[in-house]
Amino acid sequence: MIINSEVQKPDDATLVLRRMFKAPPEQAFKAWTSPEHIQQWMRPEPGMVVPFVRMDLHVGGKFRIQMKNPDGEYFTAVGEFREVKAPERLVYTWDWEKDGGGVEFGEVEGKPSLITVEFLKRGEQTEFVMTHTRFATVESRDSHARGWTRAMEEFARFVEG
Repeated sequence: MIINSEVQKPDDATLVLRRMFKAPPEQAFKAWTSPEHIQQWMRPEPGMVVPFVRMDLHVGGKFRIQMKNPDGEYFTAVGEFREVKAPERLVYTWDWEKDGGGVEFGEVEGKPSLITVEFLKRGEQTEFVMTHTRFATVESRDSHARGWTRAMEEFARFVEG
């Protein structure tokens, strides 16, 4: 039984996060994929805000999540959806823009990782399983583990609201 978040690092390039949410999969999926919802919970660092989110939620569609820390530095994640099966499963690439300050898609670092998110119905709850793979370095994996763990706390508060 997963109480809070469970984080596993099965190898140098893989991160697995598991968590139970007191919400149905449909609600969790919508919170994970709706721009106005992402702006409410995406907080991988304390004090971050999300000025802009773009979600083109279909296979081949792109997304852009612009995050800004209290110092004014931007961290903008971008990627492309490879699989969209609402409300159960998403597969998408994850990369970072070199300068994420604009409102349009910018030049990326070019080291895409891959994220698979599953929203599994468990009675009245949802078991959330995120598998983030293809990290270029152990440091990148560990940095993402910290950020995703923090974001999961915010996501839980939001989705269980």
